[in-house]
Amino acid sequence: MTALLAAYDQLGDEALALLAAEKQDTSEGRRARKARTALREAADMLLTAVQALFTVHGSAGLGVDGAVSHSADGTPVTLLPMLSTRQTLLLDAWESVQDAVDHLDTKSFPAAKKNPAPAREPARTSAALLRLRDGVLALGRELDARGLGDDAAECRDSAQQLERLEARVCPQPDRTGPVGVAVGVLQGVGR
Repeated sequence: MTALLAAYDQLGDEALALLAAEKQDTSEGRRARKARTALREAADMLLTAVQALFTVHGSAGLGVDGAVSHSADGTPVTLLPMLSTRQTLLLDAWESVQDAVDHLDTKSFPAAKKNPAPAREPARTSAALLRLRDGVLALGRELDARGLGDDAAECRDSAQQLERLEARVCPQPDRTGPVGVAVGVLQGVGR
């Protein structure tokens, strides 16, 4: 849950950079507006997941796993609303995270041969995507611990999707120049 919150927090710089780019009255400004809207939607999905996880962990701390009204003789009364089970809430959280990952990949940073959309704040966006990946993997472990292996496997797939997204939109500095060669030489020292 903390990794998801950290990812949400670190997306703020990208949103600010997109907002600044929107002020251009060009196709770039229009693309930035569309990307910022998509980034906001993905952030909303992340917050929905975090809120569901707060409920999951809070209800676990209270020893509550779903609740239903009962009649005087103890019979469940399903005419009134019921509290969701922790498993249902966990699956809802996973669905929101999965939607956020897909949204970031296809809407915020769509892959395109012509005019690709790299991150405007690559360092912070890279950190956000890595934290989101950490959150996805943690959620996968929790799903796996609850016997939800198929969903846990989907978490691993989403983590790989985030790695590909990070490689695509957050280009790494060139390590083949003189500085990169020197770093490579120094890395071999002391082995």
